[in-house]
Amino acid sequence: MRCLLLYYSLTGQAARAVDLAAQACAQQGWEAVACRMDFASPGERPARPLGIAGSKKWTQGAQRGMTLPLVYEPAAAVGEAYDLVLIFSNTWGGSPSVPVRSFLESGEARRLLAGKPFGVFVICRRLFEKNLALTRSLGEAAGGRFLGGEAFMHPGGQIGSLIQTVTYINRAGPPLRRFLGFPLPAYGLSDEALARVPVFTRALLERV
Repeated sequence: MRCLLLYYSLTGQAARAVDLAAQACAQQGWEAVACRMDFASPGERPARPLGIAGSKKWTQGAQRGMTLPLVYEPAAAVGEAYDLVLIFSNTWGGSPSVPVRSFLESGEARRLLAGKPFGVFVICRRLFEKNLALTRSLGEAAGGRFLGGEAFMHPGGQIGSLIQTVTYINRAGPPLRRFLGFPLPAYGLSDEALARVPVFTRALLERV
């Protein structure tokens, strides 16, 4: 049995989840193929620090349903057949990220998902519901059969996680520990979220 793990990762958090999911697949006897998406034009690829203008461009683009041409690494991965597709959907402004939506509306998605089961891992700070619903509906529109989806969140409350995410993406250097004298939660997926990745992966494999 073969599983494709499709992801985009600006800050490395989706990549962390993919590694854990791939390990869980291997432990269950599945062949796991991790495939990273990125924009085909190097000039369109966002990188830290984004700055306010860059953040608005990509957040608003995701909310409007922007799509752009993609490349895949390894390129051959999207031309093969799989028994299950796992989509790691980053959350930009409450919506699927531009790379994830670009894939879901592409010919590659229609080929990979036609009649095949798929699961969704929403990588987010908060506000995952719209992302999950859109990723599911777009995957089903491409011909896939939805098996389930879960959110995997950063730690901290609404305000603390927001400040940490905004400052981390819009500046260079390591995450801040304090902001205006107030302690901030760590940047990245929480330990609890990371622990649930293999559990959810195994649940999806069993549903297949």
